Amino acid sequence: VLLPVAAACAHSSPQQGPKPSFSNVITREELQQLNVRNVYEAIQQLRPRWLQVRGGPRSFSNETTVAVFQDEAYLGAQDVLEHMGIEGVYTIRYMDGSTAKASLTGLPSGFVQGAIIVGMRPPAEKDHD
Repeated sequence: VLLPVAAACAHSSPQQGPKPSFSNVITREELQQLNVRNVYEAIQQLRPRWLQVRGGPRSFSNETTVAVFQDEAYLGAQDVLEHMGIEGVYTIRYMDGSTAKASLTGLPSGFVQGAIIVGMRPPAEKDHD
């Protein structure tokens, strides 16, 4: 009788590290709680689904990718995140492919599954009239 109870308790132990979230934004506060070397590791810990390229290439000539932007500037595919430190990062946002295509300029040709936007500026304050 005690064996199933002990097994149930073992499965309910708290996880180590931050719990992944389904939010489309990583805040500066979340980043400051991490012990990581770069933006890629931060996303891997907090929002790993952002880094998953699903379905593979859409055609023989166009590769499926997650585009990376720093503010409004296109930087490349997600591997550039491994070379970006988290110092000075205010937010990291994720957009799905259709939203990215409709709102971002400079996207590469090919199938863009999504975009990760690394914000290096503080969020703009709302105007008060």
